Amino acid sequence: MKALIVRFSAIGDCVMAVPVAAAIREKHPDAHISWAVEPRCSAVLDTERLVDELLLFPRDDWESNRWSPGTWASQLRTYLGARKRRYDIGIDLHGQAKTALCLRIAKPTLRIGVRPRDAITRRLNPVVPFERGDLHTVEYNLRALAELGSFSQEARFVMPALLAERAKVRGLLPDGGTLATIAVSAGQLRKAYPVESWKVVAAALLDKGFRVAFLGGPGDPGSPVSRALDWVGKLSLGETMAAVAESDLHLAADTGTGHMAAAYGVPVVSVFGGTQPKTFRPYTNRGVVLDGKTSPSLVAPAAVIEAAEALFRA
Repeated sequence: MKALIVRFSAIGDCVMAVPVAAAIREKHPDAHISWAVEPRCSAVLDTERLVDELLLFPRDDWESNRWSPGTWASQLRTYLGARKRRYDIGIDLHGQAKTALCLRIAKPTLRIGVRPRDAITRRLNPVVPFERGDLHTVEYNLRALAELGSFSQEARFVMPALLAERAKVRGLLPDGGTLATIAVSAGQLRKAYPVESWKVVAAALLDKGFRVAFLGGPGDPGSPVSRALDWVGKLSLGETMAAVAESDLHLAADTGTGHMAAAYGVPVVSVFGGTQPKTFRPYTNRGVVLDGKTSPSLVAPAAVIEAAEALFRA
């Protein structure tokens, strides 16, 4: 059995797609599973137990040199390389023209696509014959996989062990303590919780005895609290995942680290606004979602502090 999963990005969406690979692995332990993904998101995928091969689609490089003949040649090699593998099944969990084209060129014996965004995408591959409705993304992805066979609908997250990365994070906390990590930003500005609000939350957690560390990527604002650990822009994606996995509590807006926390079984407080928690919340029973409806900024810091305390005590 050869299977292809197409989910180029983003980080949180790749995490929510992991149960699809786990369901394939559970039914076909000896399957060869390939995952088409952008390099910047690939670290969230377990290549020891779950995914046998990463098909890297360097779209950032392609976009920056889009008119170069070398870029066109690289794209052609990458797309045609997938076709040479002769997949038995394939699923596009992204639903954009670029991912639908990947699945179409790979041409597995059985293939299916989800959430087609336009007429071209709908024409390239068969698409799921049901409406998404209020289904959570994890459940929707698994139901789509069921169109290709009798796969388990139980959501299982098989994530990278990150032994070296977790050891590094523990080394940054020589005194131990109860660690609360906070993702200081979000992938989209409209999803971000204000830094000033995180400042109030972090100060309260520090006063309650937590060690607080702020997480983020290059270019994100650093820790707004001098007593907190500032890991913003200082950790790789794998190390950021390890920091989340080592946490006793994680707090984030609607962004990838919240999904990491859910996948690693870490209690997570999520601050939403402008997106639907029913379909996009971290998929866990150890989480609390605070919904600002039109904007995350409408969630008061006091509500976040109260939710964090209650969740940690649970």
